[in-house]
Amino acid sequence: MTDYVAEATKVADEYLAAVAKLQDQFVEAVEAFAKQVAELPKPAVELPAVELPVELPKAQDVTAAGFDFAEKALAQYRATTDKLVALVPSV
Repeated sequence: MTDYVAEATKVADEYLAAVAKLQDQFVEAVEAFAKQVAELPKPAVELPAVELPVELPKAQDVTAAGFDFAEKALAQYRATTDKLVALVPSV
């Protein structure tokens, strides 16, 4: 492994660790907020229930489908890039 690859991997790992820490803090903040929302008083006027014409997918299903697509697209891009890089003569 060249120095570039080792250094790039190190920097990428540090970046992802920092992002993960921020994401965890964000989730904790949303969780704390959500716990407080449940304790708010009900509004003075109650809104009527609305029936939707179709059943909507769950948020988890939408999220999973989006990430599944992104993983497949990234794998496809990588395969194409690997093929293109293989065409470049070694220096």
